[in-house]
Amino acid sequence: MSSITPGRAFFSFKSDPGGESHAARRVLLHSALGTARIALLVAISYYVGAKIGFLFKPAEAPISTFWPPNAILLAALLLTPRRMWWALVLAVLPAHLLVELQAGVPMARALGWFAGNAGEALLGAICISHFRKQERLFGSLRGLAIFLIFGVVAAPLATSFLDAAVVHLTGRSGDYWVLWLTRLSSNMIANLTVVPTVFFFLRDGKSWFQKATFAKWVESCVLAIGVVFVSVLVFNREPVPGHHSSTLIFLAPLLFLLWASVRFSSGTLSASILAVSFIASWNAIHGRGLLTSASITESVLYLHILLILFALPAMALSAVIADRRRAEEVLKNTRNQMIHSQEQERYRIARELHGDLAQQLTLLGIEINHLKTELDPSLWLRLQALHDQLAGISTATRDLSHELYPFTLDYLGLAAALRTLHRRASAHGKMKITFSDQNVPVRLDPVISLCLYRVAQEALQNATSQNEARAVNVELKVEDGRVWLLIVDDGLGLSAEQLYSGSIGLGSARERVMELNGTFKITSAPEAGTRIEAGVPLPSS
Repeated sequence: MSSITPGRAFFSFKSDPGGESHAARRVLLHSALGTARIALLVAISYYVGAKIGFLFKPAEAPISTFWPPNAILLAALLLTPRRMWWALVLAVLPAHLLVELQAGVPMARALGWFAGNAGEALLGAICISHFRKQERLFGSLRGLAIFLIFGVVAAPLATSFLDAAVVHLTGRSGDYWVLWLTRLSSNMIANLTVVPTVFFFLRDGKSWFQKATFAKWVESCVLAIGVVFVSVLVFNREPVPGHHSSTLIFLAPLLFLLWASVRFSSGTLSASILAVSFIASWNAIHGRGLLTSASITESVLYLHILLILFALPAMALSAVIADRRRAEEVLKNTRNQMIHSQEQERYRIARELHGDLAQQLTLLGIEINHLKTELDPSLWLRLQALHDQLAGISTATRDLSHELYPFTLDYLGLAAALRTLHRRASAHGKMKITFSDQNVPVRLDPVISLCLYRVAQEALQNATSQNEARAVNVELKVEDGRVWLLIVDDGLGLSAEQLYSGSIGLGSARERVMELNGTFKITSAPEAGTRIEAGVPLPSS
């Protein structure tokens, strides 16, 4: 309600208790709709996974040799908050009953299998969520160990007793322990391959597709074609009696899995293992492959053991590489932060030296000159000597200020700053420095200019202290969308140990260049001088 007075207007509103409740109802409705959509998607995926599982069920066996729906439900639980888990489990119940009844499974057995399937996914998700904490599930060795222990071994191991008992108690004949082992191995393989694949593509797939380069796309396609081709070649064949090298062909898929471990993420590796498992299991239930036995169940069990032996080292290698890359990234960020902090401190000190101390020294020199006119001429020589010393201190202060931070960069550009640097280095040392520039604009990106200036500064210091160089040639140019800095000296050169030990003072310069996605190369040998080449890409206009 509003109230208006002459010369002044304002609005006042009464609180609406129903408005807050209406907003709360809208939030709850939106959350409920989101949960319903996710639950429906999981139910459909579970149904499709169960259909695929029945395709891998031999006619004479009561249990499928590859059962993906449990793994799909486990992946869904790991990707969603716990408050949604009840909705996902309830959503897959009708999907499970529908596909089981369509396959002619009795209701009692279908309900018993649902208890086992849902129990396996829930048990695995609860244990993994409890022990995982902040670890990446498949991108770290500890996270992978947690997944393998609880998601691949413990949960299927615990619930396989129930599934085998359901089959045994509902009238299907067969050895209980064979049923238990078949169910255990099929679910272990499904969890080992399906969960990481689904987890990766739903969580990181979009960003991967957006960031992948053309070269990465080509390599991915080559890997996919290679995995499928080799898997078909290995597992879609009959064993050759008396041919001892036939079993060695099983190593071919392992080579592609190692390739995926080193060059790609855990999700791509898991997809590769899934493809190998899918092709191998399909051929095994049709009596093909090298691990054939009188019983298809035994052949599949042998195959599952082989696939686990393939998958575990490859996944462990991928996790170790991911851990190392993450540690290198943390170390790189720490170094970059240290360099940035160091540069800020240099700038602060240089500004104080240049703008405060140097000015006070200049004013002091002017005051001494004034004193010369007021004092006895016999003191002039002493005052002149004092003035000269003060001028030397002022010059040294300004030089130190420019070494700490090159203010010339801000006003005259990189080329002019490098000329000043080399002129000062030539004046203070015995080196002959030649400098040339080509197609270099006056205004470059300040970060690029400071980066290359520090490279030149460290290179000249290295040429003086390490190489004992007499002549240095410096070239700065813009070519092919990059700013190139080439520094060549005729000094003593560096040994391989010195190049890789980081003792030449160019470590921070290299880090600066690499942070800007540039290239940094040092070529040197004893008595052969040193060549330093740094290139930084120009920002796209």
